[in-house]
Amino acid sequence: MKILIVTSGYPTEKYPLTGIFTYDQAKALQTYGHEVIIASIDLRSIRRWRRWGKYTFKRDNITIYNYSFPLGAFPFWVLSCFGKRLLKSLFKDIVRQEGFPDIIHSHFFSSAYITIPLKEKYNIPFVITEHSSSLNQKAVDKTILDYAEKAYLKADKVLAVSSILSNNVEKLFGVKATVVPNIVDLSSIHKKKKIELKEGEEHVFTLISIGRLFKRKGFDLLIEALSALEGKKYKLLIIGDGEEKNNLIKQINNANLQDHVFLLGLKKRTEIADYLNKSDVFVLASHVETFGVVYIEAMAAGLPVIATACGGPEDFVNERNGILIPPNNADELKKALIKMYNTYQNYDNDAISEECARKFSPHSIATQLTEIYSDLLKIKDV
Repeated sequence: MKILIVTSGYPTEKYPLTGIFTYDQAKALQTYGHEVIIASIDLRSIRRWRRWGKYTFKRDNITIYNYSFPLGAFPFWVLSCFGKRLLKSLFKDIVRQEGFPDIIHSHFFSSAYITIPLKEKYNIPFVITEHSSSLNQKAVDKTILDYAEKAYLKADKVLAVSSILSNNVEKLFGVKATVVPNIVDLSSIHKKKKIELKEGEEHVFTLISIGRLFKRKGFDLLIEALSALEGKKYKLLIIGDGEEKNNLIKQINNANLQDHVFLLGLKKRTEIADYLNKSDVFVLASHVETFGVVYIEAMAAGLPVIATACGGPEDFVNERNGILIPPNNADELKKALIKMYNTYQNYDNDAISEECARKFSPHSIATQLTEIYSDLLKIKDV
């Protein structure tokens, strides 16, 4: 099966997390035996330095057609107008070099919207996977509602990465979205090993948190809640970068937590795997998520997690692998930190890892997607 994936970027050395969920899915489908082509329309601002213009290359046996045009913070109607034209240009190149795809699969409503002209002109089965946390907000921007609705109504199948996001799509648009979760890249993760202490050495309870440093991730709330561990030997490692970095540094300094909280910046996946392997517990106090891949990456390494019921983790966090608390609740977060400090050794690290791999492995997700694609192609052939 020839699958064209439409997205807004792909991972690079400088920006390793750009389009990472989409790219992981593309790799899984390629490994499963499909021919996968990526059409990337990158409209990020000029501040996000990368090669501009139209170019093609191959990585992991996947052919990537990219069109970078630095627009940035223009209104969505402007971005979508440019996006449609650039995708049309890429699609002509793709058909000339690769032939017509059997399936077009767009990720996020924004990429799906610019794919509508291809669906209308060629009637190729069209699938959308929605990841956008904006649809899990209490109030959704009208512009988002308008453009997302147009895309969903053109799609032959709408997927969502979590059950809550699926419910919201149905509630907002009357469209039933099938839940197909994100993938955990098992190749970059190794199971946690038992920490061997030297004679006379005392174990330091190690928490790890990963995410972009901005308000929605709740790092300020997490740092505030660390007061529950006062007097105990612990450290918190935070991996990520973003606009809240300076505010978090001030908060750490004001609370005299310089010996406990460490902002490590961006790290490669291999480096993150090493940090997970040396940690005891993963914690992220997000206000809103649609899935939360960092949780399952930690679980794949065997770590129990502290997660918030914020729109994604409800699907996979349970008493066997962690603690689920309400979002934006410092008191509940403090209780969870104390409970985890006292009980983290009781969790079965191997069982956590194995359950996670079973649910979110590349093979499992590729199998689900292949069944969906096959059903659509059967309908088309009728």
